[in-house]
Amino acid sequence: MNGPLDLTSLALVLSAAVFFGLCINRLKQPAAIGFILAGVALGPTGLGLVTHDDSVQTLADLGVLILLFIIGMELRLQSFRALLPLAVGIAITQIAVSTGSLFAVAWFFHIQIGPAVAIGFMLAISSTALAMKMMGDVNESHAETGRLATAVLIAQDLAVVPLLLITQSWGNQHVSIPMLVVRVVLAVLLLGGFIAYLNRIKSFRFPFSEYILKDTDVGTIAIVGLCFAAAAVSGLVGLSPALGAFLIGLAIGHSTLRRAALRIAEPIQTILLFVFFLSVGLLIDLSYIYSHFSLLLWLLIAAVLGRTFFNLAILRLFGQKHAIAFRAALFLAPIGEFSFVLSDTAANAGVLNAEGHKAAIAVIALSLVTSPIWFLTAQHAHAMAMKMLTAPPPNQG
Repeated sequence: MNGPLDLTSLALVLSAAVFFGLCINRLKQPAAIGFILAGVALGPTGLGLVTHDDSVQTLADLGVLILLFIIGMELRLQSFRALLPLAVGIAITQIAVSTGSLFAVAWFFHIQIGPAVAIGFMLAISSTALAMKMMGDVNESHAETGRLATAVLIAQDLAVVPLLLITQSWGNQHVSIPMLVVRVVLAVLLLGGFIAYLNRIKSFRFPFSEYILKDTDVGTIAIVGLCFAAAAVSGLVGLSPALGAFLIGLAIGHSTLRRAALRIAEPIQTILLFVFFLSVGLLIDLSYIYSHFSLLLWLLIAAVLGRTFFNLAILRLFGQKHAIAFRAALFLAPIGEFSFVLSDTAANAGVLNAEGHKAAIAVIALSLVTSPIWFLTAQHAHAMAMKMLTAPPPNQG
């Protein structure tokens, strides 16, 4: 497709994605699922109306930066001060268990260690967007379970930065192991120190805030410019651009710019995340899913059941009551948006080959699409099991 046909086809795909998203949203499911399905149906292996080219991928990558930027701005550390140490411990344990399990499997079956560890990273991260939607649907966002799950999601989002840094450096022959360790330690210390400092202050006056807020156009350019400038500086000093975007978001979120910045950045985030999820759908190879359906089905079942079981066990290990731990584990079951980013990063770094990348994208996308069904099924099965266990024994005639 060349010339005007490219633009016409792209406009058609974007319109269809909006329609899919609205239909899915009417079914009380996240619109992101509709965007993914539209990309699958109309992409290279579907109707072939548009290909997943570099320009779409670039927009998707910008969406990730903006997402981290917004997460940083929305994160009020004082609200989760009591839960954050617990959540960080849970998130670290989740990453260790996920990565360690895949490492052990790879070592036992003599499979390459690198891809196994990269997949372990992906499986450790939950979907913030889908989890928040599910919690909202059952009115548990502000309940004890919802607050715990939200704190864990925040801790996982924080962990994405060093995981991205490790994955990016893995395939770079110019980065030695000691240099990688230094970068990761530096990123963690910078992130931890920044969070500790912001945790001690309630708010501060952001420089030039009066000028930035004086005009809407200037404010929009300034807020988005701060995000990309911080990402560029972080990348230039050898750290992940995502770290810079997240840190400047944290800073703005604890300053006098917070409300205006969120109001300005959220529409931009919505558009770029729309492109991000659409690009995920374009990446999915329907012919690959068809030819490897049994394998992908087993991988999906293992991922969803395994994540639910391990999250439940970890939450119980950290002293949470069974009822709270079970529901929180269900909220945390969907594999996360950042797992797509980790899979792309692993593929670009040469850690994952083309076959592994296709499988990872398919399983992550299927996890997002099927997670609402799994949530309802597991919740119903658990209620039935608890009812049977607590029912009085029948009268012995």
